[in-house]
Amino acid sequence: MTGVPLDRYFHDPKTMFDTQLEVLERLEKCGSFQSDPGPVAECSGLGGHVRFDAEGFISVGSIGIETLEEAMAIQPGDPYGDNYMRIALETLEYMVQHAPKDIKVNPPICMAPFTVCAQLCGIGDFCANTLEDPDMVQAMLDVATETCIRYMKACEKVMGGPLHHLLLSDELSSFLSVRGFEEWVLPTYEKIFKEFPNSQKWLHNDAKANHLAKAIADAGFQAWQYAPSVPSEHAMAETGGRVSLLGGLHPVELQSMSAQQTYDVCMEKPRSFGGNNKFVLGVGGSVNQIPVENLMAMFHAADDYKLQ
Repeated sequence: MTGVPLDRYFHDPKTMFDTQLEVLERLEKCGSFQSDPGPVAECSGLGGHVRFDAEGFISVGSIGIETLEEAMAIQPGDPYGDNYMRIALETLEYMVQHAPKDIKVNPPICMAPFTVCAQLCGIGDFCANTLEDPDMVQAMLDVATETCIRYMKACEKVMGGPLHHLLLSDELSSFLSVRGFEEWVLPTYEKIFKEFPNSQKWLHNDAKANHLAKAIADAGFQAWQYAPSVPSEHAMAETGGRVSLLGGLHPVELQSMSAQQTYDVCMEKPRSFGGNNKFVLGVGGSVNQIPVENLMAMFHAADDYKLQ
């Protein structure tokens, strides 16, 4: 939307601030204003190799941890060290200091421990090791969990008090069965949220997590941003009205619609919830390449539906 090179966006606090502010103003200030290191902050603090593709998008590569001894040698990441947690904190501080009074600054997304470990070890290998080398998996999860806690504690210091919410991003946990999710993932959530008793529990998992919906509700999340591939009716039925559900729309479909078609779809989708008010109309985890007119149509439809 702004034409800013992504290398500058990810490395210069003022550029990220100006870029997000410009986008928010074009969207009538509907959106999240937050420090955005992509999915690499915690991994970079644990030795992950940050990389950029041809378009400039940021990611982190596996460092090939294969044994318990290698896992035990890793120390929790330092949020103030030479990594992207520090860059995110510097950007967060800049945003807090310079944000207009009518714009709320949100904390950065926290990549959840299972996803952090799967990125560092390789997704397939780490999932397989939940069965083949559980001691190594536990050692990795422990160090990643402590890193996440330290990172979010540092965010609290910048923001001057308890975080309104912790948004955990954990798509890669969807590769596990329900039993595996309950054994390996839920304990990491519990350890993290125990340290932040005054913060709401939010989850971003827009992978195909149909089978985990009930377990996600059982974990006590207040909000879950779910995948377009998960039928809204299924998500609502499985969570039993205990979780506010964010989603219902497919970003790729909205890219090719007219603004009027977008409005019509967005007016129809909430009706499938049969009056459940724990529903937030949203687009998976990304609005990339969706025309601004379609985003505005989505916002206006949500307002109009609410007034019916």
